[in-house]
Amino acid sequence: MDKLRQNLKLYPWYVGLFHAYFWLPVYFLFFNSKLELSEVLYLASIYFVSVVIIEVPSGWFSDQFGRRKTLITASTFLCVAYLLFLFANSFETFAISQVFLAGGIAFNSGTDTSFLLETTQALDEPEAYPELEAKAMKFNFLGTGAAGILGGLAAIPDYRGAYALSLLGGITLLLITIRFTEPSKNNESKTVGVFQQIMSCMRLLKNVRLLWLSVFAVYMIIINHIPYEFYQPYLKQLATQYQAVKITPFLTSVHLTCTMILASFIAGKSIRIRNKVGTGVTLLSAAGLQIAMMAIMHFFVSIPAAIATLLRSCPRALMTAPLNAAVAPSVPATKRATFLSLQSLFGKLGFAITLFIFSRAAGDKEWESITAMLGWGMWLGLIGFAALLFTIFALRKTSA
Repeated sequence: MDKLRQNLKLYPWYVGLFHAYFWLPVYFLFFNSKLELSEVLYLASIYFVSVVIIEVPSGWFSDQFGRRKTLITASTFLCVAYLLFLFANSFETFAISQVFLAGGIAFNSGTDTSFLLETTQALDEPEAYPELEAKAMKFNFLGTGAAGILGGLAAIPDYRGAYALSLLGGITLLLITIRFTEPSKNNESKTVGVFQQIMSCMRLLKNVRLLWLSVFAVYMIIINHIPYEFYQPYLKQLATQYQAVKITPFLTSVHLTCTMILASFIAGKSIRIRNKVGTGVTLLSAAGLQIAMMAIMHFFVSIPAAIATLLRSCPRALMTAPLNAAVAPSVPATKRATFLSLQSLFGKLGFAITLFIFSRAAGDKEWESITAMLGWGMWLGLIGFAALLFTIFALRKTSA
């Protein structure tokens, strides 16, 4: 029991450090300093395609061999990725680094949530899970925010400074995962093949509520990533207007940190908000806010607009804990990580396809291409929002 309690103490720090992406404020600028815009977008596609390829096998691995081993693997992949980024100069090396980064993200995806839920279940305290998930999300955003300012400062003399900090963080993360205690007994059950596991998870979607939640999760993965992908060139364009382009890494890091502080506040309140307005309203509100972020970035390049885009991570902060609390307990433990990985897979596959289309449509004028992509993302978001709103009303009428 004491060792399981240690899981609960270490878990928020694990989440915060895992998401301490020191490179986040400058990765687009770093890639673009070495490669053309189209190649940068291809790299993003490579990352998402790699996640898609690794996502389900990583969930299957987690369900079959345990959460702790999977989280250790995720941390190891991140360390390798950051080491490679430190020495990357060619498109090929960047691409290999992206694959290892994708591996780290994929092996963590779904397993982290399953690890926390199953720890509370093993302690016979499953009712504590939603609030603990909200607390973990708060640490998630605080970790990203703190890393943002430190990474931005480290990147001023050289973009690689941010990746050096990331490597140190990855090593510390690996040490934390080694101290975890396995909460589940899934690895003692009969081994199930990957394809059989996938089909078993797909059959769970006969539950219409779970199907709606899964479609929502996929939709939000796609639209959440669009402002994330383009906020750095957005701030660079704004800095250019004020002859401040040389301090763009500092501006992006400060913007990221402020964004994450706001998101951490919302994440901490997300379960209380859900308790007051309900899961459906909470999730659709998050979607509406993200669409507004894309619209602002598409139509306006100004200081007030840049301040408004500080809310761009609040949709994810608002939705994650309520969504996980609705989905994870509804899925059997032996399928949980695979099911969550499938959600992530389809979302990231959708965004990879979106990025590939964007990269093919990118013209010679960099900012004009980016603002057009933001506009396409806005319309994509509106269409998806309308479909989700219609179906949730239909589901309520059917169940009434």
